[in-house]
Amino acid sequence: MGESIVVLLDQLIFEAAQYGVTDIVAGLSHRGRLGILSSLFEYPQDELLRKLRGGSEFPDESPHTGDMVVDLAKSATLNYPGIDSPINVDVLCNACHLESGMPIGMGKSRTKDMNIAQAKNNQNHTIGDHVLPVSVHGDSSFAGQGIVAESLGMSGLTHFTNGGTVHVIINNQVGYTTPASHTRTTRYASDIAKFADIPIIHVNGDHPEELACAARTAVAYRQKFRKDVVIDVWTFRKRGHNELDEPSFTQPAMYKRINSRKSIPAMYEDKLIESGELTREKADKVRKQWLESLNIAFADSFNCNPVDPMRPSGWSKLGAPHEYPTEEATGVDTTMLNNIGVKSVTPGKSVTVHPRIERFHIKPRLKKLQEGAELDWATAEALAFGSLLVEGYNVRLSGQDVGRGTFSQRHAMLVCQETEKVYVPLNHMDADSKEQRMGKLEVVNSNLCEGAVVGFEYGVSVEDPFTLAIWEAQFGDFYNNSQTMFDGYIASGETKWGQQNGLVLLLPHGFDGGGPDHSSCRLERHLLLSNDPVDGHTNSMPNIYVTYPTTPAQFFHLLRRQVKRNFRKPLIVAAPKTMLRLASATSALSEMSPGTCFKPVLDDPTTRDPHSVKRVMVVSGKLYYDLAKLKNENPLGEHVAIVRVEELTPFPRRELFHVLSQYDNATDFVWVQEEPRNAGAYAFAAPRIKSMLPQHATLRYVGRSEHAATCSGIETQQAAEHMQLTTEAFDGLRGLVADLVIDGIATQHEKQHDKPASVISAGVSHRWASRAVYAAHSSDH
Repeated sequence: MGESIVVLLDQLIFEAAQYGVTDIVAGLSHRGRLGILSSLFEYPQDELLRKLRGGSEFPDESPHTGDMVVDLAKSATLNYPGIDSPINVDVLCNACHLESGMPIGMGKSRTKDMNIAQAKNNQNHTIGDHVLPVSVHGDSSFAGQGIVAESLGMSGLTHFTNGGTVHVIINNQVGYTTPASHTRTTRYASDIAKFADIPIIHVNGDHPEELACAARTAVAYRQKFRKDVVIDVWTFRKRGHNELDEPSFTQPAMYKRINSRKSIPAMYEDKLIESGELTREKADKVRKQWLESLNIAFADSFNCNPVDPMRPSGWSKLGAPHEYPTEEATGVDTTMLNNIGVKSVTPGKSVTVHPRIERFHIKPRLKKLQEGAELDWATAEALAFGSLLVEGYNVRLSGQDVGRGTFSQRHAMLVCQETEKVYVPLNHMDADSKEQRMGKLEVVNSNLCEGAVVGFEYGVSVEDPFTLAIWEAQFGDFYNNSQTMFDGYIASGETKWGQQNGLVLLLPHGFDGGGPDHSSCRLERHLLLSNDPVDGHTNSMPNIYVTYPTTPAQFFHLLRRQVKRNFRKPLIVAAPKTMLRLASATSALSEMSPGTCFKPVLDDPTTRDPHSVKRVMVVSGKLYYDLAKLKNENPLGEHVAIVRVEELTPFPRRELFHVLSQYDNATDFVWVQEEPRNAGAYAFAAPRIKSMLPQHATLRYVGRSEHAATCSGIETQQAAEHMQLTTEAFDGLRGLVADLVIDGIATQHEKQHDKPASVISAGVSHRWASRAVYAAHSSDH
């Protein structure tokens, strides 16, 4: 039944405390969670019973929706004899996807340990000095879930190590209803750890004292070598997968033996009585007191109101807003930005730079800064990072090839061609004074996995709101290997558990011939995760931000906004590919100067007379530049306005209405996208845009038709589709302009003969005032 796991965990914490560990990050499995929470981690029994009766684990007035009882989590503070300071136990919130919490605990514990060391000004810090991560697993999930191998594989890597996790496998020798012989091809459930040279301790769960010995051995090894260690506890479960399950349906022989034996506590009680260390009367008294406490707790559960869980250090400085925030300026002094730009490409004296980087990256950036020319995306990103470092924020950029950048655009780290030593220029900026604390840019070229790395970075973001944690996919499509993290944690963690995070996810996106697996970050999936209401009749905060910026300045402000706000929300960015080097997709330094900020909607900068516009195209992302080029070449282009939606959720209703309503003669509204109709942002944006259009106006769709694959892998077909949709976007303009001319003549005629305005003229004016719900408010989100 695994009750001895409580002894094992208790001993682990006590042993770690003797080595000076002050904090435990505990990831628990479903099996045994309630027993561990109530008996060891002091979860209030009345709150636990309230939850079992169907109530919430949060206060009555809480907006959080809660989770299953087997996923409960609440931090605790434990005291041990002989240990001067209490031990803080941070119990992880985790989704039901078995081992998905494992890398989150790794990221959280590493970040917590480094923050404690910094607070204590520990100059001789070794990662793992202050925090011990403990991860409890089921036998079948440990052997069967791929994220276990991913996490173990990165446990010893420089930028991912947490000083070693103690893994505890509750080995019930059965997976749900599947026997062990069908859950793995290896002899032991723990054998997967062997590939990472992790030691494994096998122990019989029937003997609590042996488990305590295993705990002492595990902690001693971890503290000496700062590596993971596995304790494989062989035990059994008394009942089936849950309390109502009948296990003998599928394991009759096993459960015949289990039902004929005593429980582990009963066996240990007999042993203590036989040895004279415990009397039967004392045992009965303890048992009676425990049952009485449960009865009292049950009675109290009808009236108790749970206390909100403690938030990690640092989060108390931030809020949890329930209304759309005002966009604050995130611009920076241009002289400072210019200096940061120079520093971002200044190698150390002993660093020999590759000549192509010198020619195509360093010199062009310096030239642009010197001449005051417009800047590209990589430069804007470096300016955002550098300015945050100057202000004391840390930046952690993680993912495959992020140091160089998938498209060889970033070069945030320079590799010496003689020694292969890595030099990060932005970490060598000079502080203005001794008192100024400079942040650090941690450039993490991750191992070749997505799920565990995204989970790790989520753990970093959850623990430290003042570190800008970023994960960049090599291509946006590759995020799908981490879908569990998006669904179960990033998008829903705050709603379920009240756990905010500010993780940034850069997902390169764009249909430019990369084929069906290198073109789409699946905007439609992220938008489906948003709680943004279709009708817009709410002021509640969105759970995620999804953006598709089209200028470097917009990207600059997004990154800075993420940590300058007084709250945290995850940010998903459809990041650039071809726009990285597109001459027209650049920004002046003045667009990042003081007083500037991110704009959720960008109006058409080429529109001279809004009253002459007959067609308004609404677009999001890089397709704008193709349409803008065609508009410039079209003799009737002045009658077209191309409006960019840069932030898709929360949907910028008021900002978009403000822009659209100035085109009071427009009769044709079109959403244009390069993604298939069943993908991209159309399905999300269309009902929201239609709700703000004038009476009788509709929103047409122009783009690819529905497609099962993301896009075609045939280059000629891809190009033909692109030409077709961009051409279609401008079809029928002549007829619309003719209508405008006719309306103008009719209006002039009516004025000359002193006649009332015609029905046609009234139709052209569109009655925008009917959407006063948008017009009555200024932009405030």
